[in-house]
Amino acid sequence: MGSALKPGGMGDKNADQNAMPSDFAGSMAAAMEAALNDLLSADGMKTFAVDTNAQEARDRRRLFVAIAQGIVHHLDQNVAALGIFDNSTNTQTNENIQIQTDPANF
Repeated sequence: MGSALKPGGMGDKNADQNAMPSDFAGSMAAAMEAALNDLLSADGMKTFAVDTNAQEARDRRRLFVAIAQGIVHHLDQNVAALGIFDNSTNTQTNENIQIQTDPANF
């Protein structure tokens, strides 16, 4: 796991068609794509190739990237809404939360 949230990006559409773009690899969007592929497999449905930059993969990934970027951006802009609570007293502690994001995807 990295030390920053990496929502993911599309990468260069003209890059190697037989490789996952580095902007997408290891990202929240890539985790979403993997989860979808696992669910399709579990239901006996056709899965898709993930190690590609083909147009079909880019069309599918666009939604995952948009959702992941929106989630990370929202968390970053609303960090004050997050808190750490003491389970024994159910009161908020004085700890601060910092959201570290991968600036390459914004």
